[in-house]
Amino acid sequence: MIRQTLLPLLAGIVILSSCNEDFGSKTVTYLKATAEYGDLEAMRSVSLTGHAREITDPGKIFVYNNVILVGEEGFGIHIIDNTDPANPAPLSFINIPGNREYFVLDGFLYAESVYDMLKIDIHDIHNPVLSGRIINAFTDPLYNSDGEAVIGFEYTQVTEKLEIDDPIFEYETSDNIYYYDFANSLIPPSAVPASFAGNSSSGIGSVNRIVAYDNYVYAVSREKMTVYESENDFTQVFNSNLGWEMETVYPLGDRLFVGARNSVDIYDITDRGNPSYISGYAHMTSCDPVLPVNEETAYVTLRTGDFSECPGDNNELLVLDITESNFTNQVMSIQMDSPYGMTLIGDRLYVGEGKHGLKVFDVTDRRSPQLISSDNSTEAYDVLIHPTYSDILLLANSEGLMQVRVDVEQNLQFVSNIKF
Repeated sequence: MIRQTLLPLLAGIVILSSCNEDFGSKTVTYLKATAEYGDLEAMRSVSLTGHAREITDPGKIFVYNNVILVGEEGFGIHIIDNTDPANPAPLSFINIPGNREYFVLDGFLYAESVYDMLKIDIHDIHNPVLSGRIINAFTDPLYNSDGEAVIGFEYTQVTEKLEIDDPIFEYETSDNIYYYDFANSLIPPSAVPASFAGNSSSGIGSVNRIVAYDNYVYAVSREKMTVYESENDFTQVFNSNLGWEMETVYPLGDRLFVGARNSVDIYDITDRGNPSYISGYAHMTSCDPVLPVNEETAYVTLRTGDFSECPGDNNELLVLDITESNFTNQVMSIQMDSPYGMTLIGDRLYVGEGKHGLKVFDVTDRRSPQLISSDNSTEAYDVLIHPTYSDILLLANSEGLMQVRVDVEQNLQFVSNIKF
C-alpha cells in the first residue's frame, strides 16, 4: 500500500515563475512535492517475474539483441520481442518497484529501486534472477511514525499566493533543509519524456543517469555520484556528493562526462572505482546531455523554455574541445529549436528536437557539424541505432518507440511503432 503525505518542508521545489502581489505576500507557480510512503521490505520482496502489461508511463528504453526493454516509471521494465521489427510483441514484465533508470551490459541489468541498486541476470530473458542488491545505496530511508518509508515523490504544478515567510522560499537560501537534501540523494524523474539507455552493440544513450562500463556501474542523482564494482561481488566502491543538479553521465576512455544544469564536468576514471574531478565547462542554466565522440571533441545540447524544468531561452548544440591541454573550451554553437537526446552513427550526428522533429548533421569534421536534413514530421526526444539492423533508426517520442529505415539520402521509411 502506498500513501501520500505532504512533507512539512517541500522537497525538490522548482519555482517556475513568481510575481509580487502585495506587501508580505507573493504569487508563485511551482512544483509541489508530495511524499509517497510505503512498506519498504514488502517492495524488496516482490517477485521479479511478471506478466506482460500495458505501457502507461514509459521511461528508459534499451534494445537488447532482438528484445526491447521499456521502463514503466516507478514499477519496472516491459520486455518486448522485436525479432521481427515490423511486428514487435509483448513478452513479459520485470517487477522493479521504484525504478526509473537502468542499464544492460553483458547479460546483466543494473537498476535502481528507490534506495537500492540491483544487479539482475537476464541471460534468460524469460527468467530474470536477482544477482545482487546493495541496500540503501543512495541514501538511508526516511520513515514516518507508522514505520512506513518514503518511497518517492509526486510533483504537481500549482499557482498559489503565499506569505513571504512561507517555507517554500526558505530552500533558496538555507543549506539545512532535511527533506530537500534527502530528495536530492534519490534518482529523480528524467526531464526527457522517453529516452534510450543504450543497445547491446555497445551503444550508450546520451541522457542516462546510470551506465555500466568496464566492470563498473556509475550512477548520478541530483548531487551524488555512486560507483559499483560488478565483475566479482556486486559492491559499492564510491559514494560522494560531487555536484549540483547532475542530469547525465557518459564514459569514454579514462574519462567520465557529467552533464549538469549549469555545467559539463569531466572526471578522471583511470582508477575506475574512484572518480576525480579534472575540469568543467560552465554554461547558462539548461537541460544538457553531453556526448563525447572521441578524445578531443564532445557535443552538448542545451535546452530551455519558459515554465519548463529548465527555464530560459537558450536552445543550442555546442561543440567542445576536450583535449587534455585545452579542457572544455567551446569551439562553436549552433542554434536549435529544443534539443534533447543525440547519437553519433558513422559521420552523422542525429539530434532529437522533441516536437520539432529530428535534425541530422554531417560531422565528417567532428569540430564543424553541418546540417544536412531536418524532419519535423514526427516527435523525436531521443534517437539510437538498432543493434542488429544497421539501417534501422530508433526514435523515442511521447506516443511510443518508432522504428524507421534510413536510406542514403537520410529519408525515413516507417517500419513499426510500439505505442505507449
